Amino acid sequence: ALRLIGGAPDLKTHVDCVTSRRIVKLPGLIDVHVHVREPGATHKEDWASCTAAALAGGITLICAMPNTQPPVTDLDALTLSKELAALGARCDYAMYVGASTDNHSSLAQLAPRVAALKMYLNETFTKLTLDDTTTWLKHFESWPAHLPLCVHAEGRTTAAALMMAQLAGRPLHVCHVARKEEILLIRAAKAKGIPVTCEVCPHHLFLTSEDLNHLGPKGEVRPMLVNDEDRQALWENLDIIDCFASDHAPHTLEEKMGAKPPPGFPGLETMLPLLLTAVTQGRLSMEDLINKLHHNPRKIFHLPRQPRTYIEIDLDAQWTIPSKPPFSKAQWTPFAGMKVTGRVQRVVLRGEVAYVDGQVLLPPGFGEDVRETQPLTPAPSAASSIPPVFPSPRHTHPTSIPVPPNQHSSQGYSHKLINGEITTPAEPVIPTPTMTTPLLGSPSRKPGLNHEQSAELYGEMLMELGVSESGERKSKSTSRVKGRELSPVRPLPVIPSGLPGITTSHGLQGQHLLSVQGTNKDQLHNIFNLAQTFRVCINKERPLEHILKGKLMALMFYEVSTRTHCSFQAAFQRLGGRVITMDTNTSSVKKGESLEDSVMMMAGYADVVVIRHPEPGAVARAAAVSPRPVINAGDGVGEHPTQALLDIFAIREEIGTVNGLIITMVGDLKHGRTVHSLARLLTLYNVQLRYVTPPGLGMPDYITQYAASQGIHQEEFSSLEAALPDTDVLYMTRIQKERFATLEEYERACGHFIVTPHLMTHAKRKMIVLHPLPRNQEISPEFDTDPRAAYFRQAEGGMYVRMALLAMVLGKC
Repeated sequence: ALRLIGGAPDLKTHVDCVTSRRIVKLPGLIDVHVHVREPGATHKEDWASCTAAALAGGITLICAMPNTQPPVTDLDALTLSKELAALGARCDYAMYVGASTDNHSSLAQLAPRVAALKMYLNETFTKLTLDDTTTWLKHFESWPAHLPLCVHAEGRTTAAALMMAQLAGRPLHVCHVARKEEILLIRAAKAKGIPVTCEVCPHHLFLTSEDLNHLGPKGEVRPMLVNDEDRQALWENLDIIDCFASDHAPHTLEEKMGAKPPPGFPGLETMLPLLLTAVTQGRLSMEDLINKLHHNPRKIFHLPRQPRTYIEIDLDAQWTIPSKPPFSKAQWTPFAGMKVTGRVQRVVLRGEVAYVDGQVLLPPGFGEDVRETQPLTPAPSAASSIPPVFPSPRHTHPTSIPVPPNQHSSQGYSHKLINGEITTPAEPVIPTPTMTTPLLGSPSRKPGLNHEQSAELYGEMLMELGVSESGERKSKSTSRVKGRELSPVRPLPVIPSGLPGITTSHGLQGQHLLSVQGTNKDQLHNIFNLAQTFRVCINKERPLEHILKGKLMALMFYEVSTRTHCSFQAAFQRLGGRVITMDTNTSSVKKGESLEDSVMMMAGYADVVVIRHPEPGAVARAAAVSPRPVINAGDGVGEHPTQALLDIFAIREEIGTVNGLIITMVGDLKHGRTVHSLARLLTLYNVQLRYVTPPGLGMPDYITQYAASQGIHQEEFSSLEAALPDTDVLYMTRIQKERFATLEEYERACGHFIVTPHLMTHAKRKMIVLHPLPRNQEISPEFDTDPRAAYFRQAEGGMYVRMALLAMVLGKC
C-alpha cells in the first residue's frame, strides 16, 4: 500500500502526537510523620535519601520524628539533628522534640524551633515510652498551649490522652489512628467540642491483618495492622480525619526478616499513588486529599507557606508499585505489586525543579528548616489557640475537579493542564507595610485608610504557588510622576485570623499602574496567586461580590476595545463593584474637553480610573492629575501593562513555568504595545526572545536595548519556519492597520506570517500559541481546535488577572 501511494503519508503531528493524559497541578504536600533515622541509624535512612524519597512522592515538607539515636529530647540533640539536616535535606523540613521522663521543664524554650512535641504513650520503636500518667500531665501542662502536642496513643490510651488534654485545657493531635474504637472516640470528642485532631496512615487504609499472610515478619508495624472492620471504619469516618501521614519508618530488609523484626514501613514514595488511586475509584475526593496533605497540616502545625512550590500529577498513569522503590534506603515496601493509578510527574520547590520524571534534581542541603527561616508567631489569644482545620464531607465522593474520562476530540486529543482547580479553603493573609516601585506611583491625593480587609475572600482559596514570605524587599518610600512627589504607600490593615502569620507586601495599594517597568517578581507572584484564587471561586460559584461592594470604577476608552474594556468591566462587577463609562462619542470630548479635565472629573466620581488612549504618554499625563489610582489599558504604541500580566499568567498556567522558555514574537512589533510591555516584563525571567517581523516593523531599539541590558538573549528571524521548531511560546500579533499612514503600506505588511495546521507540524508537541487579539489573518481558524491554541484561554485569564489587580490596588487583598 505504501508503494502504491509513493511512501508514508504526512502525519498530522499537531493532532495526534500530544499526550491525552490529564495533568493536575497541586500544592506541595506535607507529611507530618516521618522517621529520618539520622543520626544513629543511617544504614536505614539518612536526610539525603529520606528527602529524595519525599520529593519522589510529591512531598515538599516533612516533619521529622525525634526517636533517633540520640533522641531529640534536649538542645544538644536538637542542634546535632539540625546540623545534619542542613547538610543533607533536599526538601524543606521541621523537627519534633521528644518528651522524656525528666525534660518537661526544659522543652518550652525549644518550642519555637520545632514542629511539635511528640509523646510516646504506647510501646513502639523507641526508648521514649512514657508509662507514668503524672509525667504525661507535666508535659501537657508545661508545653505551650498554642503549639501542637502529638501522641502515639492506641486503644484505651487514646481515651486517657483525651482526658489528660481536657484536664490541661489544651489541644491534642493523635498520630496514626488505626482502630474503629479510636476513630469513634475521636468523633465523639469532636462532637463535644474537645480540641482534638488526628492523622491516618495509608497502610491502615489499604492493608489489614490478612496481609500478614504474605508479608510475614515484614508486616510488623505500630500500630499493628488491624482487621477489615477497623479499616472500613477509617474510610467511613474520613470526615473527621484531619491529615494523612506516611509514618515513614524504614528498616532494612535484613532487619525485617530477622528474629526480632523492628516495627515500621517505608511509605514516602507510595502514599500519594495509593491515595490518588482512591480518588480514581471515587473513595476519596481530590479536595479531601489536598486538605489532609496540605492545608490541615499547615494549620495544625503552624507551618509557613512554601513560595513558588507545587507538584504536577499524571492522573491517568497506571503502574505497579515495584518491590524496591528507588530512593529510600529501605529498598522494600509492603505495597509491592499493587496496581495504582496516578503518578508524580514533576515537583517544583521554591521555584526550582526538584523532581521530574523519576529523577531527583535538588542536591543535599537545598532543603530549609522552616522553623529557622520562618519563626513561629507569638502565642495567639485563647479564643484562637485551637487551629481550625478543613472538615471533609460526611460521605466521600468522587473527585470534584473537572477530570472527565479520557475522551479524544475529533482531532484525537484531549490534553488539559488542570491548574489545581480544586476548591479548598485557605488562610487569610496578614499583610505587612507595602512599598512603592518607580512606575507604580501613588495618586497625588491619598486614598483614605478606610480599606476594610475581606477575610471571606480567602475562604475558598486553593493554594499559594509563589507567595513571597520574606517581607524583606526594600524600596524608596516615595516616587515622582512629572516632578510631583507622591505619597508613600500605606500599610494594609491586618486580617484577624487566629492562624500563624503569613505576610505579603505587594506594593500595589493605591498605586497607578502605568508601565511594567519597576514591577518585581514578588508582585507578579502575588497577582497570579490571587488570580488563581478568583478563578477557582468563580468556577465553583463562590460569592465574591463583597470584596469591592460599594466601589466604583471609571472606564475612559479613547480607542475601541473588546477584551480589555469588557474584561475590566466583568472583573469589577464580579467582585461586587459598579462601573461608569465615559463614551468619547457622547461626552464633552466632542466639545474639546482636555484629557486632564476629563480625568479629574471621572476620578471625582470613582475609586479607580482605567484609561486607553491613542497617544503614548497620555495615561501618564492623566495619572499626574488624578486623585485616584489610574491603570493604563493601552496608550498608543507605548505600553499595555495589564496585557503583559495576563500573557505571563497564561504562560504559567499552560506550561507551568516561564523560566527556561524560548518565546517567539511575530508580527508588527514596532507598533505593538502588547509586545513592548511583555518583552520588558519577561526580563524578570530566564528566557530567550525571538522576533519575526515584516520589513520595517521590528521591535524598537529601546526595547531590545533594555532586554539586552538585563542579560536576555535575543534573535531576529525573517522566517517563521526557521524560528518555530524549538519555540515554547509563539506570540502572534496582528498588523495594526490604524498605525499606518496609507492603505498601501498596510497591505504590504500583511500576509507574511500565518499560523496554519500545516505550519504547526514543524512546532514542538508541547508548546502554546498566544495572541492578544483581535486577529485578522495571522492565525487560521482551522488551527483553533489544536490544543496548543491557547489564545482564547489566555483572554479568559485576563479577567482573573484584572480582578486580582483591581482588588489589590483598592486595598482589598
